Amino acid sequence: MDRRGEGQVLALMSVPESDQIRFLLNVQRLLTEGQFTATYKFALLMALADLSIERGDNGGEPLDLPAESIAEKFIEYYWRQAVPFLGQGVLSQNKGRQPVVITLLARARDRHGDNLASAKRDSRAWRTLVVAVTRNIRQMPLRYLQNVGGGSLPFFYDQPKGTMAPATIRLRAGVAFCFRQFHELIAELVRGAWVRWVHQQNLSLIGEKQDLHAFLFGTARSNLGTVRVTLQGIQTSCFYCRRSFGALPVVDHFIPWVLYPLDLGHNFVLAHGECNSQKRDLLPAEEHLAAWTDRNRRLGEELQIAFDQKGVLHNLLSTVSIATWAYSRAAANGGLTWRARNEVMTLGGRWSSLLAR
Repeated sequence: MDRRGEGQVLALMSVPESDQIRFLLNVQRLLTEGQFTATYKFALLMALADLSIERGDNGGEPLDLPAESIAEKFIEYYWRQAVPFLGQGVLSQNKGRQPVVITLLARARDRHGDNLASAKRDSRAWRTLVVAVTRNIRQMPLRYLQNVGGGSLPFFYDQPKGTMAPATIRLRAGVAFCFRQFHELIAELVRGAWVRWVHQQNLSLIGEKQDLHAFLFGTARSNLGTVRVTLQGIQTSCFYCRRSFGALPVVDHFIPWVLYPLDLGHNFVLAHGECNSQKRDLLPAEEHLAAWTDRNRRLGEELQIAFDQKGVLHNLLSTVSIATWAYSRAAANGGLTWRARNEVMTLGGRWSSLLAR
């Protein structure tokens, strides 16, 4: 392993196991004992976890997160939820009237429809939306997230004082590390609690048997048909086996969706259906990582233009940060990567230098 990769792995040991266990127990307490009058706290937990991946590292240091970055995450989470469920009405996300974010997004969707990328390109309207959502987040969930059992349990960040949380919060030492280390577990816990809460609040509308998970977080994610058309102008053979396409290619998440719900353009590649099935939920081996980083380096600007023209969300810096997190986790835990057919292998020493380019 090269020195850069070794540093990534050693950094994963920087927070004592006792502190990691305490972090998980506190998350569990928050979800079971916290006071939930809306889904904002679930969204805030997810935003802290996701931003720890995208902006943090494995060093265990405190991490500053602007409230505006959290607001942009809220918009992404709630964008698809601000539409009627099976044509029956917008699901209630609050014990009283709809949260401000849902109301703001419903108005934005009237202008841009399903296309969040289109909304982001309308820079003036997007800025207005982000500022409004940021103000609401600073007034509400950032102040109340850590309220547990009638008191306060400020283990993520210092408890805000007054009627407005600061414009930037600082995650305490070790918090971003733990969010990165246990991201899949925390995401599963939070989404499950979110689904149960929404289901309970909307029983009269949807009944007992409706499965809300797919609607709130599921497979519609992005228009993969549009992604396929965009990539076909650049990629003419399977990304993994390099053979030409004899049938319609499938759109594959290079960093698997199950590891991180990454629907940004540079994470997509085209593959044979067979290669996609064989890869399953494994990270691609280093030779595929080398090809992926090379493609994004050589064609990054061309891809960006194509994604913008087709309305596909993209952020190459965030995509690389998430990939670095995923591969550092695999390296630290001795995880397997997929090369071809049924061939799997542990990581070598090139992954960190490839991503550092």
